[in-house]
Amino acid sequence: MSPSKTVFWVLITSILLCSAVLIYELQQDGVLNNKYIALAKVIPSQQDRWLSLFLFHEMNNLFPDLAVQIIENPETGKSWKVMMKDVPEYHREEISNRLQAIFNVLFGFGFYGEKRTLNEKDVYFLFRDLMPWFTLEVYFQPLYQVAIVIDDLGYNRTNAELFLKLPQKITYAVFPHLPFSRSLGEKFSEYGKEILIHLPMEALDNEQNNNEPLILKTGDDEARVNDIIKKAIVNLPTARGLNNHKGSKATQDPKLMRRLMLVLKNSNLLFLDSVTSDQSKAFDIAQEVGLLSFRRDIFIDGNTSVEYIQQKLWDAVSIAKKRGYSIAIGHVKSETYQALESFFHSFNDPEVEFVFLSELVQPSKRKSQNTP
Repeated sequence: MSPSKTVFWVLITSILLCSAVLIYELQQDGVLNNKYIALAKVIPSQQDRWLSLFLFHEMNNLFPDLAVQIIENPETGKSWKVMMKDVPEYHREEISNRLQAIFNVLFGFGFYGEKRTLNEKDVYFLFRDLMPWFTLEVYFQPLYQVAIVIDDLGYNRTNAELFLKLPQKITYAVFPHLPFSRSLGEKFSEYGKEILIHLPMEALDNEQNNNEPLILKTGDDEARVNDIIKKAIVNLPTARGLNNHKGSKATQDPKLMRRLMLVLKNSNLLFLDSVTSDQSKAFDIAQEVGLLSFRRDIFIDGNTSVEYIQQKLWDAVSIAKKRGYSIAIGHVKSETYQALESFFHSFNDPEVEFVFLSELVQPSKRKSQNTP
């Protein structure tokens, strides 16, 4: 056989062999087997190129609506460095599982994959010879958050314990001075619920201040404020923070509010301004002293109609989708329980999560989470 014919048949054999390998690879059951993986196996001299194409192909399939930003590549630096921003938080687990599957495929090429969570972002590394060959930083857009606070626990055990049937994260504000206060606080904490001290504060209408044995009033000095908070903590030692009951007069008093916020800060308690007066100074002063603090957005049960309460819950969701989070306050009423039970049964929005008050991600932190 002539040399030319020998070369011809060698080429044909090589082509057929490569084609057979490609066909075999592309017919495998594994969803990650594709032409790039096949080419990386049959043309090892171009392996890095094919594996890079494989990675970007899989990321484009995984994030079809999101741009993959290349920060560095092997021509401009030592390795691939890639970033993705504003990835919806509810895709986090799916992304992690998919990338782990990709890493498992590349393990056969001598790569080792690793995931790290750094500053509220996930970072995926592919190492080869102990050096990072590929780095992907994924910045997640936090879910829209809604915190529901149910006020006025302490008067009636039966009505309060009805709410324990709700599995969702709800924060409960318990009066610190009533006969059932301590036992309800203990029971709700045992069920994994977050509780607040629901502290009576002086109202503009003096008749509303009658029969309040433990009440914060304008003119109370530092010693009196300390004493009230200490008594409240003794009865509700698991409380995460405090919000005001009434208080349309007390929350307008800047001196009183500063005394209160400093005591709460020293006691490691957060503060929620129930906003019983549009002239309240409480939240602003809490912010000034560096106290973790929040302000109520909406009351959900000013009307006790179940339909009305459900609509207010949807309003709370709408506020969260515009601003990132919302805080809704309701009360320990049977109609409020019925509305919540029905609402949660039908609610199905993966972009929204219901959280304890202390779990809210505040605006400044939301911004920093998506800033590299």
